[in-house]
Amino acid sequence: MIIATVNDYKITEQEYLAELAQVMQQMKLEEPNEDAKQRALEQLIDGVLLLDEAKKSDITIDKEEVENNILDYMLNFKSEEDFRNTLAKNNIDMDTFREQTRNKLLIKKFIRSKFPPKDNIPMEKLKEVYLENKEAFRTQTMVKASHILIRKNGPKSLERIQNIRKKIKTKEDFKKQAAICSECPSSCKEGDLGYFTKGKMVPEFEKAAFSLGINEISEPVETPFGYHIIMVTDKKQSKTAEFDEVKDALEKRLKQIDSELQLIRFLKKLRLNSEIIINRELI
Repeated sequence: MIIATVNDYKITEQEYLAELAQVMQQMKLEEPNEDAKQRALEQLIDGVLLLDEAKKSDITIDKEEVENNILDYMLNFKSEEDFRNTLAKNNIDMDTFREQTRNKLLIKKFIRSKFPPKDNIPMEKLKEVYLENKEAFRTQTMVKASHILIRKNGPKSLERIQNIRKKIKTKEDFKKQAAICSECPSSCKEGDLGYFTKGKMVPEFEKAAFSLGINEISEPVETPFGYHIIMVTDKKQSKTAEFDEVKDALEKRLKQIDSELQLIRFLKKLRLNSEIIINRELI
């Protein structure tokens, strides 16, 4: 079945399903939603238009580039067998996959050569953007915490975590118990979980952690993972980053945005001058 026609090129159902599978992997979806379906279709249409333009250029892709890219892609799978099973599920053989990979690399090179970032952005412009979007450079409050975890394994689990808590009087006591008793992999680091912001941990754990002072140790806290004893070891308050701290990253992002806008305008022009027919009832 033909999902869409772009000028003389026909996008098949096989191509569409393969692109949709990659989009779902990127979006971490088990089932496709409307956003994923639309994104897959738009990417295919843009790809056809850009590939046609890229083939008119003098850009080339050698065999080594293709094979290296395929190897990088295969690392996203548990094994080579898993990778090949995914291809088979989407009715794609290796020769077809190589050709698709070559085309994608050609498009990427074409975009980089045709829409290079600006050489530099005036400091005045950077400061202007920084001041207009100052709130975007505000960091969230973070805590650094360690924990001892006893997983739920019957009524004895609560009793066990309570007995561990009774043995803890100091920071050093906590570290010792975390190393020998915790059932979390972090036990090898004395329970250290590093820094985290709100929204990164389960609600029960987060509420307890953000309510503790530095080096304060909680009573047992129950979460879906089990029972925890939490110790906060540091806190970083919310603050707005200074201009000098973010100017390099800001300049890099603005250059990237400029290139993206050039590409969007180019694609709009290509679409206006192309005949695109979409069979939406098949999507």
